[in-house]
Amino acid sequence: MKPLARLTELVRTTVLRASGFTLVEFLVAVLFLATVVALAAPRLWNMGSDARAAQQQAIFGSVRAAAQITRAAAQVHNELGATGIVTVDGTRISTIFGYPAATEAGIIAATGLDLSSDHVSLSGGGSQAGSTITVAINGARGTCTVVYAAPLAADAQPAIHFVNDNGRGATGC
Repeated sequence: MKPLARLTELVRTTVLRASGFTLVEFLVAVLFLATVVALAAPRLWNMGSDARAAQQQAIFGSVRAAAQITRAAAQVHNELGATGIVTVDGTRISTIFGYPAATEAGIIAATGLDLSSDHVSLSGGGSQAGSTITVAINGARGTCTVVYAAPLAADAQPAIHFVNDNGRGATGC
């Protein structure tokens, strides 16, 4: 056989043999993909919970900041009585001892929360010292809230904390 014919025959048989995957190669690829999906899927399913926890932390920070900003404005305008009203950036905020009241016209107005677009709901609240309002994150599987309690006296501060299924003071929804 001539060398060129031999080379052509060798290439042809090699191409015919290497034209597809063997069953073992196919099964290894399928098992690899199944393992990747099994490891990645739980993380993807848990993203909603992570988003609600982040929203809860953002609301908590917003409530804390709004309480301090309102207190500073109340001190500037000498509105430190048992009840009062201060205006911050054009928003009228009801106060108790210079801190926002536990109402929509108080702490909710101070934070700028929008109940529909922020997907939250309120419960409780009141314009008396020590009143408590709860901001619940809609869509949470269990309890996922931020609680604001107006101060009890002129020299007291408001109480702000998380309340979740996993206990008071820890984030997570």
